[in-house]
Amino acid sequence: MGYHAKQILLGMFASALGFAAQDAVETNRKAAQLYDQARYAEAETLFRRALTAFEAGGDRDRVNRAIAMENLAVMLRAEGRFQESEDLHLKALPTLEAALGNAAVQTVRAVSNLAALYWSWGRLEQAESLALHADKLYAVLSPPSVGDQVANGQVLASVYLAQHRYPDAKALLNRLAGSGEPLHIVTGYANLSAAAMATREYAQAEEFARQALELAGRDLPPGHPVTASALNNLAQACRFQGKYLEAERRYREAIAILTDSLGAAHPDSARAMMNLAAFYHERGREAGAEELYLRADEILQRTFGKHDTQSLVARSELADVLRAEGRFTEAEKLSRRTLREMEASLPQNDPRLARAQENHSRLQSEFVPTR
Repeated sequence: MGYHAKQILLGMFASALGFAAQDAVETNRKAAQLYDQARYAEAETLFRRALTAFEAGGDRDRVNRAIAMENLAVMLRAEGRFQESEDLHLKALPTLEAALGNAAVQTVRAVSNLAALYWSWGRLEQAESLALHADKLYAVLSPPSVGDQVANGQVLASVYLAQHRYPDAKALLNRLAGSGEPLHIVTGYANLSAAAMATREYAQAEEFARQALELAGRDLPPGHPVTASALNNLAQACRFQGKYLEAERRYREAIAILTDSLGAAHPDSARAMMNLAAFYHERGREAGAEELYLRADEILQRTFGKHDTQSLVARSELADVLRAEGRFTEAEKLSRRTLREMEASLPQNDPRLARAQENHSRLQSEFVPTR
């Protein structure tokens, strides 16, 4: 099975400097600290409180209000609430452009934040366009904002990974490696691990994942979702090298962090469940694989819709589990419906489609319809 290594890239918070209402400034600062600690529900409450305070200031606080909207939008993206996040981004960005100009750092951050949202949402063309635009603006920003530029570069690299443009992703990630704030550095090594995995360089993927974990343990708060990303990538690398005991342990650790920090119904949790399901399927533990694929599909459908590619992949893999359990009629119906949708929506060279076709061919070779 193809891997589903997750690269979590957190958008930069817009600066709170210059806020007139000091209580709102302090509230925003506390919310940002909670966000950095992955205490998202608490952070959301404070970000909303800051936004309410700036809304009370009327037109004189329009920039502060837009920045507060950006903060809340990034918060909502972390929680997987993509439509709410987009609504706020699309309100805030025009205000920042009109008040500060397209080249202001707050405006460029907002563009990068929107790119990160669209990457998380699977809207890759929009994500790439916005991330490239932000990169050009950061390149001429005076004074430079290196940390923001690195964070945006990680967003763009993640888009390339999702588009299976692995040479582009690796070139960018190698250029960014070791740069930026601790979160950016850990994210960079996790992404390098995912890139190596995609090209079947499993030993290198393991090395990068272990580097990410070591840095995360030193520099990030316990239970951070980026740590879960590194754990998941390490599990994948171990699995593909036959280190099955460690692979299962790392998968479980990643899922535990994600469900605790983001919630059991978050799409990142669902993707991690799919990885563990694939591991179970390969090891012949079909009951566990079936349960995880069903849970993941339910979450992904709720988040992205029934016809989203991620949901279709989950159902294609579930059909293969049903085949392995000897439930051929159920498997055939599910596999046929899923494959038809994937063939209609994906290019012929997409590896996810190739995997679904392989699953269906295997089923057809074993399935003898009842006469």
